[in-house]
Amino acid sequence: MRTNWPPPIWLVGEKPVDRWIGRFGGLWIAAVGAVFFVFLILVGGLLLDNGAAVTVGLLVGAVTVAASFVYTMAYRLVPRDTMSLSRLLLAFGLGGLIAVALGSTLDSSVLKLTGGGSAPTLTVLALAGITEELAKIIAVMAVSYKLRDKSMRNGLFLGGAVGLGFAALEDLAYAVNFYQHPPEQLHLTPILSALVLVPVRGLLTPLLHPLYTALLGAALFAASKNGRFRVRPPVIAAYLAVSFAHGLWDASAGLLQIVPPRLQLVLAPLVVLVIYPGIIVGSGLIWIKVARRARHAFHSRVLWWLAAPPGGGPISLPQDPAFPPPAVPSWAPPAPHTRA
Repeated sequence: MRTNWPPPIWLVGEKPVDRWIGRFGGLWIAAVGAVFFVFLILVGGLLLDNGAAVTVGLLVGAVTVAASFVYTMAYRLVPRDTMSLSRLLLAFGLGGLIAVALGSTLDSSVLKLTGGGSAPTLTVLALAGITEELAKIIAVMAVSYKLRDKSMRNGLFLGGAVGLGFAALEDLAYAVNFYQHPPEQLHLTPILSALVLVPVRGLLTPLLHPLYTALLGAALFAASKNGRFRVRPPVIAAYLAVSFAHGLWDASAGLLQIVPPRLQLVLAPLVVLVIYPGIIVGSGLIWIKVARRARHAFHSRVLWWLAAPPGGGPISLPQDPAFPPPAVPSWAPPAPHTRA
């Protein structure tokens, strides 16, 4: 019997049964956030006419979905992961802030260069994918500073966290705009506009920016070598693909607002029933495939480390379990449980 098997590595019970608020904690966060959002908007805004309560309600409605998904991502971290929880939260908060600041600056610069006014033009909306995806991947690179393990799994986690932070802040901007300037074609009051449009926007939160940035982050991390980023053809292809999907989504929404009403009747079903579902389903299927590859690579490192040594390994009698296990043999690669 081999005395150095199994190696000192976490394999069984990596995920504690009772951690934080459980496996479905993200659903609890979403439910509690929805209750507070409705309470603050209806009671604070409609009944008591409290502007501060409405402001807090818009904030809660904008960040609830993103916060629930960040919790789910954090819950899936295991002791063997080389990325800490603090880095994931940093990617969500600071990374999202960096992405929004840089992305809004680039969007405004494109608007000025194209001679547009205060409202985004169709050109700006079409180019939003290029500018905002660039801003988000720069934020991913910033929050991954000193992260030694540039694995595809870490790229998915950090990219998704930055995308959720970006989406939360963008949803907040939309929520304030919905309340202050309700869409005229919907004939809604500010309160009803917030109650209807903010949740609809929240449902789209995990389907767009997090997917785009997670896929691009996974491609960037997979192309890295020795902990350094490398811009290779797969990274450029991933950037162009997510930029195209992002720009197509925004341009389709902008196109519906500028075409004549008769043409809207033709384009609206095409956009709502074909383009939007196609982007969501296509991005989701690609994310599933990339996530499976990342999971396989994550577990393959453990299987390789658990494999027998080239010479068959030392064979000896079993030892008393009360004594500590022997030292790791010299032929074994480093255990992949060192955090950055």
